[in-house]
Amino acid sequence: MTKFPISPIFIPANKLDYVDKALNSGADGIIFDLEDSVLQEDKISARDNLYAFLVKNSLDILSYIRINDLNTETGITDLDFFKDLDYGIIIPKFESDKDFIKIPDKLSIIPLIETPLAIKNLGKIASGRNVTGLAFGAADLSSIIGSEMNWDSMLYARSKIINECSINNIFSIDSPFMDTLDTKGLESESKLSKSIGFNGKATINPSQINVVKKYFLPTDEEIEEAKEIIQAFNEGNKGVFSFKGKVIDKPIIKIMENRLMISGNDK
Repeated sequence: MTKFPISPIFIPANKLDYVDKALNSGADGIIFDLEDSVLQEDKISARDNLYAFLVKNSLDILSYIRINDLNTETGITDLDFFKDLDYGIIIPKFESDKDFIKIPDKLSIIPLIETPLAIKNLGKIASGRNVTGLAFGAADLSSIIGSEMNWDSMLYARSKIINECSINNIFSIDSPFMDTLDTKGLESESKLSKSIGFNGKATINPSQINVVKKYFLPTDEEIEEAKEIIQAFNEGNKGVFSFKGKVIDKPIIKIMENRLMISGNDK
């Protein structure tokens, strides 16, 4: 699986002065947004300024560009504009394997799953060329199907995304929590998101970053446990063994390895 961010933050492409604040707040990923957060009349200047910024600055952090919908001229131009830069491209309204026709072979892409048709075609999307992960857009999906955006309403879509990401060994980023003042709500949703298998959760405000990390990053005790279990597995040469009362087999070892990878202790 490609390395992925735990708490990537959306930054409007026309507000690049927010980058320093995001970095100082502990973000481990940045999503430069050309779509929803930029007004139509500002999209060309935002694109130009973002390109100049990325060419001039080398960011020591996982960074992505969310372009506009490829069903629009703006989105097609965005894709052509940034195709030669070494950044992952997040593509909104990605709905079927037919969308791959519009994308150059060498690009690393993250389809944004936010429509009913995307959910229906999820297997073909997740297995597509150069797809390194899937991101979930709960706001758009709920508005299209006419549901609330609460956890229960969005659980089916989230579960399908996690399942397809697991099958194709790609990462999954959950939709951001939209109420920046509701810390308890963010904590609850982050905990649930992690518990069902998401690898990370997007953020829209620096205040959300550490909350997401709290629930997605393993604790020091969990890291130490993973190291001890893997060491015992390597030294014992057994398919199944007991560790402090827990039955350990290969699937558990995989979980422990993923835990160390997420924490950066897999070297």
